[in-house]
Amino acid sequence: MGKKLNQFDLSTVTDDKALAIAAYGEAVAAYRYIVLGEKAQWQDLKISFQKMVQTEYTQRDILQKLLGDLFPSACFYLTNRDKAMVCVGPRLLDARDDARFDEAMRLTIASEKRSISFYTRYLPIAQHPRVAETFSEFAAAGLIRVRELRSLFQSAGKQIKESCPIVPK
Repeated sequence: MGKKLNQFDLSTVTDDKALAIAAYGEAVAAYRYIVLGEKAQWQDLKISFQKMVQTEYTQRDILQKLLGDLFPSACFYLTNRDKAMVCVGPRLLDARDDARFDEAMRLTIASEKRSISFYTRYLPIAQHPRVAETFSEFAAAGLIRVRELRSLFQSAGKQIKESCPIVPK
């Protein structure tokens, strides 16, 4: 399922690049929720994924605005290694049948957890307080989203087995 986040050295990442990486992760998450919403067979899933799309786009927009406000001349080409800090698996998910839909859900949950880990691990080295505050808020929102995804998956009669689970409170 890709590299574990703890293999990435975040000490070399600056606030501007961290914002760009995070915005990429939010954009990929929104795209994945669009795909999952289109392929979901249950109306509750479709509606939930549509709401998640809006949330992810809003978060992406917040990150891009913050990047533009704090670092107006920043411009990055993100490497595959950079992208792997917030995403698990390919950007394009195949969710055309039950087995592939289940795998797409696992990748989506794993990516949410990787993003949470990125936000949380970057907090102590963030230079700008607005970056730290935003990352803290997005990490908390990500935990809620992971719990919601698990609940949706289980309510659809699916049992998800994932590595490194985040235990709900």
